[in-house]
Amino acid sequence: MRSIRFLCAVFVGCLLLAACEESGPIKIGFIAGLSGPGSDAGTGALEALKLAAQQVNTDGGINGRMIEIIPRDDLKTPETAQNHVRELKRLGVDAIVGPIISSIGMAMLPVINELGVVTISPTISAADFAGFRDNLFRMNTTTRENARAYARRYIDLGLTRVALALDGQNQAFTDSWYREFLLEFDALDGLVISKIWINVNNVTHADAAAQLLADDPDAIVLITNSGDGASMAHEIRKLSPDIPLAAAEWAGSQALIELGGKAVEGMELVQAYDRYDTNPRFQQFIKDYSAMFAHQPGYTAVLTYDAATVLFAAMRAKHPEQSLADALTNLSPQQGLHQELVFDAFGDGNRAIYFVAIQDGKFIRVN
Repeated sequence: MRSIRFLCAVFVGCLLLAACEESGPIKIGFIAGLSGPGSDAGTGALEALKLAAQQVNTDGGINGRMIEIIPRDDLKTPETAQNHVRELKRLGVDAIVGPIISSIGMAMLPVINELGVVTISPTISAADFAGFRDNLFRMNTTTRENARAYARRYIDLGLTRVALALDGQNQAFTDSWYREFLLEFDALDGLVISKIWINVNNVTHADAAAQLLADDPDAIVLITNSGDGASMAHEIRKLSPDIPLAAAEWAGSQALIELGGKAVEGMELVQAYDRYDTNPRFQQFIKDYSAMFAHQPGYTAVLTYDAATVLFAAMRAKHPEQSLADALTNLSPQQGLHQELVFDAFGDGNRAIYFVAIQDGKFIRVN
């Protein structure tokens, strides 16, 4: 009888535990750089996730369960990001949103696969992530599409000799971007006459600017974050006020303009969203985001809101016996802020891209 009573107690305890798990909050981890240079990208992403969660919670949650966001700062350090994944797993998160940069994604990948934590990155784009079935889902177009679009544009503009600055703190992205740009540019008879690594080996931005200009390029491309892009632009403009400048899509936040000032006027770059889109869904997002945070959303906010859209939709659609990864892969197309959102069989998404130029302190779309 004691054995029977014990087994009954265990059974009831398991039922109560399952009930608590089903009725408690849905925990979403968030990992991104939230401090230091370029942290505006991570902060904007976190804000968009908070907005999406608040809207879901206001509507009653997902199957009656509220969304709880647990943010962590990766400090742009691989080991820190890996430790955060392990911590968030222990805390029982249902999924992770992030990271923002590809080098951190590379560090997190083996850990999220080992622990089975579904992770959706709004922005990472190194081509090396594409075409693998794992627990990392990506919203963004890869460097293959983006960097090659830059190469074609500069050939069309007659800028056939370019120099590049590459950020050594996000080598997974910059290496991939450079490789794809070089392949397309070379095929179109363009020439990369020099490349300089920054944020490594104590190379100052002033020294890097001088080296980039030494071979008299037609244009300089900065494969950096917004803060370093702005700083490099200042140093380059001291030596060459008129040379055409471009920045990789990673730099395309409002901080680039705020920190760069006149030095970034005329700079071109790709963005993964159309800030002048008039569709009601996007305009309502801008209104809600601005009301909540008192400033306009940037590209990481737009892509993160879309990431939250598909994540929450998959959680609603998931059958009890179905994994979240399977639910995401088989999810019907969801309407995002600009376009339909869907993952392929490998968990890879795709975005339309738009060239913009900085004119009078604003991003203006160019043809």
